[in-house]
Amino acid sequence: MSAQDSIVGKVIDSYRITDILGKGGMGVVYKAKDMTLDRDVALKMMNATLARDAEFLKRFKSEAKALAKLQNPNIVTVFAMRETELGFFLVMEYVEGGTLSDRIRSGGAMQVSKAIPIFRQITTALDHAHRVGVIHRDIKPSNIMLTDSDIVKVTDFGLAKIQQVSNVTVTQGTGGTLYYMSPEQVKGLANVDARGDIYSIGMTLYETLIGRTPFANNAIDYDIRQMIVEGKIPAVEQFNSSVPKELSEIIRRSIHKDPAKRYQTCAEMCDALSAVSVPRDEAHAQPVRSKAHYVSSSRRPLYATLLTGALALVVFFLYRWFFVSSQSFLSINSNPEGAAVIVNGRGVGSTPIRSLAIEAGNTTVRLESEGYRSKDTTLSLKAGTMLGLSVPLSKVLTAESSNRTGVVSVADGGADAKPNKSKNDLPADASSSVLLLRAVPDAAIVIDGKKVSERSDEAVSLDVSPGTKKVLFQHPNLGSKQFTVTLRPRETKRMTCYFEAKANVTVSGGALWAFIVRNGVTTEETTPKALILPPGRHRIGVSKVGYEVVEGEKIVLVEPSLQPKEFQLAFTLKKQ
Repeated sequence: MSAQDSIVGKVIDSYRITDILGKGGMGVVYKAKDMTLDRDVALKMMNATLARDAEFLKRFKSEAKALAKLQNPNIVTVFAMRETELGFFLVMEYVEGGTLSDRIRSGGAMQVSKAIPIFRQITTALDHAHRVGVIHRDIKPSNIMLTDSDIVKVTDFGLAKIQQVSNVTVTQGTGGTLYYMSPEQVKGLANVDARGDIYSIGMTLYETLIGRTPFANNAIDYDIRQMIVEGKIPAVEQFNSSVPKELSEIIRRSIHKDPAKRYQTCAEMCDALSAVSVPRDEAHAQPVRSKAHYVSSSRRPLYATLLTGALALVVFFLYRWFFVSSQSFLSINSNPEGAAVIVNGRGVGSTPIRSLAIEAGNTTVRLESEGYRSKDTTLSLKAGTMLGLSVPLSKVLTAESSNRTGVVSVADGGADAKPNKSKNDLPADASSSVLLLRAVPDAAIVIDGKKVSERSDEAVSLDVSPGTKKVLFQHPNLGSKQFTVTLRPRETKRMTCYFEAKANVTVSGGALWAFIVRNGVTTEETTPKALILPPGRHRIGVSKVGYEVVEGEKIVLVEPSLQPKEFQLAFTLKKQ
């Protein structure tokens, strides 16, 4: 019998453990009886290894307090957090039922008439969470509970963010969860916002309507990541022709690679779902009962639901009035990202920053990065103001030595770059050749001084005459890069210009994780982390209280390249 099984039947802090509901990297979820209130609850027990990390515990407690604020009939409620001789655990609402994943596995593709009400509840639940500042970050079918009357209970709020703190559960960041991750999550960008959840809802709806994800069963993680970030997800009607066009459009928009082109709020997506016309052949069809049995843990009367929602709003606005009335909230973006943000002469992190609380009044914002700089921006903020600020950065040309100690260089070139040849080396009657051109992220393309494409998410295919061509990729914020390529008659050549490089930052030496330091500024990002770095010179390091970093900072030089570049930045921490 394992240690996890051995506590079944025991009473811990007035909760009698009756069963094990599930296990994961974070710990174990038990079913228990609240002996005081005589009700069933779910106890999420933290992994003992994580519980020994003081910094992790601090974040766990902070996250639990945020989750406890969620009061919505479609969200699993967090009642309390307890510290016992066996460790920390969350006391949560117990839902006796199955998940959306169970329903799909047992019943296959779901009818449109059944899916729409379910996803209206999901978007309503997430809209409530987003309004109080909680981003789920791990929406997927297994985190959507369903009762026999199709009442939705969204669960596992905040766990994805907590998991990123520790490398103990790094595999949970990929695997099954990877299928539902937005491109910005896959890239490892900091502070993924509500639109990341909207992407995950769209991919979950996609799977619900066709009974599977759009990825091949034998696809490896690398291929899936490439498809999410750079590839094209097939339209849902290619797998299920009965899906209405307007519903297919909702999915297409919600999983757009560019967050700005998705729905901007879950409320907006919910409204779109409400307007979908149910196919005639489903309108009078009898509902298909799933093989799984679902039992609702509670059926709240309508007045109770309305009262709960009203009380939540009152508490929220009272909180805003008494505790943040003297503050303003500022969100700051830049291109390129990762710039150090200095507010009123004090470093506050790196871009993008979401809902930064600052005192009302005159505020000066400046952004700095190696190779980039912004002008000072002065704002006059009133109490309670919520302002989004996009700060342009100008590239500063500096002479850096490429052979200094600790410099990692991203060089030009690649397999597609060929030595120049004279046009006289080619036959006069040569037939046309083909160039397949692409930029990541998307950029304008110029061939021999003539612009052939504006910014595009997809590759550009061009018929050109054989010979030597000068291909210029131009990005409005990341600079430009020109390559020379020689084409033989009837030859097809692919060229992808990568403006960014990936740096995988990890730590070892006894610490589970550490904060990432960018250009001398400690951020909220934690290892393990895949940083996406724009062109320029970057100083990357790590920091953790009570530990000394053996290597110090590492410098990465990034230039646009014809081959994707990925660096392993490993740091060793030594306890002080």
